[in-house]
This record gives sequence, structure tokens and C-alpha cells, in this order.
Amino acid sequence: MRGPVPDFDVNDNEGAYYRGGYWNELDAVQRMFAERISGRTMGPWYQDVSAGRAQPFRRALILNCGNGWVEREMLAANVMCEAVGIDYSDALLAEARRAATAQDLPLTYHQMNSNAAVFPAEQFDLVVNHAAAHHIAMIDRVFREICRILPEDGCFVSMDYVGPHRNQYTSAAWERAWSINNELPAQVRQTMTYPDLPTMLRDDPTEAVHSELVVETLHRYFHVERFVALGGAIAYPLLTHNERLFALTDKSEQTIWVEHVLGADEEFLTEHPDSTLFAYFAARPNKEALQQPRTLARWEQEERDREDRARANGGEYYGRTALQDTYARLLAEAVESARLRQEVADLQGRIDAVQRDPLVSRLTRLRASPPFRALRNNPIARRLYEWARR
Repeated sequence: MRGPVPDFDVNDNEGAYYRGGYWNELDAVQRMFAERISGRTMGPWYQDVSAGRAQPFRRALILNCGNGWVEREMLAANVMCEAVGIDYSDALLAEARRAATAQDLPLTYHQMNSNAAVFPAEQFDLVVNHAAAHHIAMIDRVFREICRILPEDGCFVSMDYVGPHRNQYTSAAWERAWSINNELPAQVRQTMTYPDLPTMLRDDPTEAVHSELVVETLHRYFHVERFVALGGAIAYPLLTHNERLFALTDKSEQTIWVEHVLGADEEFLTEHPDSTLFAYFAARPNKEALQQPRTLARWEQEERDREDRARANGGEYYGRTALQDTYARLLAEAVESARLRQEVADLQGRIDAVQRDPLVSRLTRLRASPPFRALRNNPIARRLYEWARR
């Protein structure tokens, strides 16, 4: 029996998506993807899945389709004949429907939470995951259902983030990225800020919610025919949202430094083969996995327990690492320091306001006048003052 869908597994703010400035918008990164996936110097990430096929796929299911650009591109490239997109956001689905209608494309859309794993009752021979699975909380439930609905010769193709959950990068990767960043000239250097977990939970609790489980869960239910590690442990944090780099008008200079970072990224991936943040894969369903009721029940229970624990812990799944704890302490100290500076500024403002008061100004001038100083230094006046204070 299925457990409930957790209450922190969707993001109602679609504005969190489709921001610009990601590393895969850079030409050098796109070339790297194409070369690793297909051996070609250029081309879309999905061209590999249809290579060698006599006919396009009949119907594709697009997970968390957003505004529909992925299926529109794949349809134009003749990867499939038609597609069905699902997403939680009504606003993004409305945008996808408008574009499909305007171009008279065989695309249909359904509003649903993919975590429920209740997909449209149609037959699919292709399921597409483009940057969707790392937003899925019930990863075992969803991958199991994809395995069930695909025919044995069907295909599950993915291009996604598979790195540490909620972008909590390892200390080894972060230290190397920090070192490489310091090698860059000031005009392209990144402002490195470690992802703050409480902020991520507030702004988008689905971001990389179980990205670290994608590959493990994939192997439970699929025969993986292609798996390509695309790296990113160094390059992603240094290139993504690097405003200085993207602002360069000299694109040749931009390319030089992007390729320098990509070279360091490849070196780190060679040293740490399990460090990849992004991966491409194409897989066929393993129907035998669905014939193991005890194992399936155990995985289902583990998933329910995991989500229940996180729900009780404010959405956090794991204990804090040393790097997370250190950053949290520094952030708290910075907040407290800013608060104290503001209190000092407010106090100084009140002092300045008092000093600008005309009466205070006159009293100040009076205290500085020769008669007042003479009176203050007079022994009799001083004794009278002390007597009055008793």
C-alpha cells in the first residue's frame, strides 16, 4: 500500500525555474556534452537515443515538462511522433499548451504531481527525464512505475543532475573549485557561496531532493545501456550564475576561461569517478525487478520511513556535515554582526538628532562658555551642587 505524498515535495513558485546563466548555456559546455554523449562536436543531448532507429518512438511521456520546450525540440528532431507532458504548475502547462496549439503539434498535457506516480493511461515507448528526476521525492515509486508502463523494448532517457542532495557539495570538490576559482582573473572570478540548506528548503524544497539516489534507483529497475558521466563538480559551481563571466563581451576570452575550468573539471572527475554532478543515460526496463514482492515491499517501506523522518525534521534528510555546520555558523555570525551594525547606526542617528536640537545646541554652547567654566570650578558652587544631589 502506498504511503502519502510528502507535503514538501512540490514547489508552488514556478518563478524558481527557467532562470538564465546556467553552465549548459555556454557553447564550450554544450560541445563537451555532445562529444561525451555522442562523439559529435555539436548536437542536442537526445540525438544519441534515436541513433540507429529505423522509426521514431511512437509516444513519449515527458516528466515535469515545464513550458514544453524539451518535447517541442525532440518532436522537431523526429525523435518521437507525439508526446504527453505532465507537470505540477498550471501556469507552465498553460504556456506549453499555447505553444503546442500555435504550432499545431501532437502534444497533450496533464496537471499532476509526478510523485504520485499515477501517469496518463496511455501507452508509451519512451519516457524522457530532462532535469526532472532530481525534483522527485518519491524516487523509488516513480522509477518503479516507469519500469511498469514501458514495454520491454521501451526506453527511459535522461539528462539530469545526479550529484549531492540539495547541492550540498563535498568538501573535496568545494576546496578544488575554490582553488581553481582563485586561478581565474578578477573579471571572470565567481563569487562562491556554499548553498545554504535552510534557504533551499524555504525557496524550493524540491531542488535536488534525492539527486544522490537517482543512479542507485535507476539500477534497481532498468538495464542501463548507456551511462555518461558529464562531470560538473568543479565547473558547475564556477560557471553557473557567474555574472562576470556571462557579461564578457569578448566571447573568445570567455571561451578561454570556460575551457580552463572544464579542463580542471575533467581532471577532478578522472581522480574522483563518483563525483559527477550530471549524467546522461539511456535504459530499458528490467521487468524481473517487478517480480520480487519482498524486495519491492522493503524498498517501499524504506521510502515511506525516509519521507516520514524528513517531514518530522522540517524537510531535512541527513545530519549536517562539518562543512554545512561551519557555513551555518559563519552565516549566523554574519547576520548577528549585521544586526549589531544596524543597532549602532540607529543609535548614532538618535544621538545626531538630539545634537541637532536647538535647545541642546544652546546648552552645549552655554557649558563651553567662560562664565560656566568659572562657575563649575568654583569651590562653593561645587559644594552646593553636591549638596543638591543628596
